[in-house]
Amino acid sequence: MACIKSAPRSALVAFAPDAPYLAAGTMAGAVDLSFSSTANLEIFELDFQSDAHTLPVAGACPSDERFNRLSWGKPPGSSSVEFSLGLVAGGLSDGSIGIWNPLKLIRIPMWNLFFICSSDDLNDSSVAKLAKHVGPVITVSYSFGVRGLEFSTLSPNLLASGADEGELCIWDLANPSEPQVFPSLRVRMCQESLVY
Repeated sequence: MACIKSAPRSALVAFAPDAPYLAAGTMAGAVDLSFSSTANLEIFELDFQSDAHTLPVAGACPSDERFNRLSWGKPPGSSSVEFSLGLVAGGLSDGSIGIWNPLKLIRIPMWNLFFICSSDDLNDSSVAKLAKHVGPVITVSYSFGVRGLEFSTLSPNLLASGADEGELCIWDLANPSEPQVFPSLRVRMCQESLVY
């Protein structure tokens, strides 16, 4: 089978549920051909009409950490224009979960990204950084990185996350800028039974 389109990256990917886009987050633990230590979240346009073999980058932003998991969910309950492309969630290597608005990433012109944009413009696409509850505030996080991350297909505002230590969290992103977390669940299982 022939490759139709490609992007030379060491990255995890997630397809947009309702639009012709693909998210790619720099993979944790991987070394690319440039030996770069940076981490990025990129949005590629799925343009199957052009003859080019490389996917065009529609938007990008730097990330504090590399990605263990990546998921793209439908717009949360309110379905406002602001989140019309949904949300991209990344399970990061430091144990936190980054939430981005892909629409804001795509609106940043690529020629402007690294030369003129301020860090505030780039951070504007970041909606939230999630971690499990400790006392009255949300603080960082899973100690070994997020190993599972998925949006609910039945309730697009719900995001499930899991980590090595067997803790599962369900996050309510109905209001993405102020996420709610349900009490975490502890799963008792033998470490040998974990499958990635």
